[in-house]
Amino acid sequence: MEKIIFSDLDGTLLTDDKRISPGNRAAIRSMTGAGNSFVIATGRPFESAYKISEELGLNGEGCYIVSYNGSHVYDCYQKRALLDKRLSLETVRELFRFAWSAGLYAQTYQDGEILARERTKEMDFYERNTNLPGHPRADVLDYLTKAPSKVIIIHLSDHERLARFQKEHEAWAKGKCRLTFSNAKYLEVIAEGVSKQTGIEFLMNHLGVDRANTIAVGDEANDIEMIKAAGVGIAVQNASAAAKEAADYVTRVSNNEDAIAEVVEKFCV
Repeated sequence: MEKIIFSDLDGTLLTDDKRISPGNRAAIRSMTGAGNSFVIATGRPFESAYKISEELGLNGEGCYIVSYNGSHVYDCYQKRALLDKRLSLETVRELFRFAWSAGLYAQTYQDGEILARERTKEMDFYERNTNLPGHPRADVLDYLTKAPSKVIIIHLSDHERLARFQKEHEAWAKGKCRLTFSNAKYLEVIAEGVSKQTGIEFLMNHLGVDRANTIAVGDEANDIEMIKAAGVGIAVQNASAAAKEAADYVTRVSNNEDAIAEVVEKFCV
């Protein structure tokens, strides 16, 4: 294995309308055909990331997925999880109640489904963007029987409400979980000590890969640690100012203009 690219999905590999462009698709095929590796590293649930990995043909030997913001690392060839960090059910139930008290929508996941108390515009939005089915249940906290990897609190138009919620629950979260933004609409909650950085570093260690041979590409706050952890950290042109500041290189083009193809051409050819 020569180089590994760890790539975020939304706002990075995928266009704004959630497609893989022909240019990016061809670049990934070219780099993996030459012995390099392309690993999806996303905040999305595993099931959503796996569909995209299969679409790209990344399901053979040496193919991996980092999902749930680093909570889950999966070997696509052996079809097994190498790492699986989860929130406690008690933490999830507390978090849902906090969100509801604040008038905010909260969701989690079980058996490949989105779980929330009711169907709202937030669930509809998330369904469209991840291609996962929503399952509204009034008894969601009783229905949830497995410790999940992640909770998301969503507001589609008021980032400041989410930011206030994050700040107000910092002390409560300490030692239990981590609250981080994957974009202005999504406040994501994952296990304490977990990030995309810990996910990709776990995989580097598992594979015995030198950091110097790794590249990480992203666009948002939850990508920053991953960008800093790789041998070359890259922000796409449409990335947040903070992600660009953390990066060693900023692409000339955006996620809608084959940014991943630019990365492959510059760093893997």
